Amino acid sequence: MIKPTRSPFYQAAEDSLLSGVGGSQLPLPYRSIPLWGASVAFVGEFDAPLETLQAFCERFEAEVVADLEEEITLVVVGNNSPTIETSATVCSEPELLNLTDWVPVSFPALLDRLITEGFDITYRANEGDGFQTTFQYPTENTELSSALLAYAGQSEVVRRIMAEAPRRYSARQLAKVSADFALLDPPDPNRGWYQFLEVSEFAWDFDAISDRIIVSGLSLLKTMQACVGDIAVLAIHDQALENSVDAVHIIGGLDPQGQLMGLILHRVWT
Repeated sequence: MIKPTRSPFYQAAEDSLLSGVGGSQLPLPYRSIPLWGASVAFVGEFDAPLETLQAFCERFEAEVVADLEEEITLVVVGNNSPTIETSATVCSEPELLNLTDWVPVSFPALLDRLITEGFDITYRANEGDGFQTTFQYPTENTELSSALLAYAGQSEVVRRIMAEAPRRYSARQLAKVSADFALLDPPDPNRGWYQFLEVSEFAWDFDAISDRIIVSGLSLLKTMQACVGDIAVLAIHDQALENSVDAVHIIGGLDPQGQLMGLILHRVWT
């Protein structure tokens, strides 16, 4: 959708952030879009499926309307859209999703700063804690999925969440395991079951939110991808079910130094 390019302006800001020198920090490049409870209309053609963009708005109690004659508070303008006269706030698709052309020097530092500034990084309708931690993991693996599995196998975060998960398998349940799942630790089903997810689908499952400023999961994953190149999503469930109670998602990529880098999210659905 958008290919970020490195901005010297924000690189200087992040250099100051990482080194601990310099004056006050420059503002993060995210615009506050009045989406909460808005009446939203879409005009033109969009890169993401329109149904996906509408669902994104509805997560924030916005009502999507088709008739421009109705009272509208936000208009999202896409490609090849006609000129419209409106008193509503007008934004583009990238602005709605807070997609920027900024590439931070350090993705973990970006997340740390978002959290420091009050952003909650979590899934929609999550009953758990959401964001757990960022990580940087030295590895000799050059294959991303293998590196993620190796990290998951030794992660104390994954071990703790799976140990505290309320569900355990009976022999009958073990016989019904979906072919889409595999055991993280074959001798012990209580260590969790895993599958890899499509990044393009997973991107719509979580957001960072602070005082009604929304940074979409799509924005965060595209920023990570701009930092490290290819990224992947490893989902570890307490049961081999898509809707299991507990799931830990490890999202990461291999940085230019060959180090695995990413974040861990915890999802609870009951």
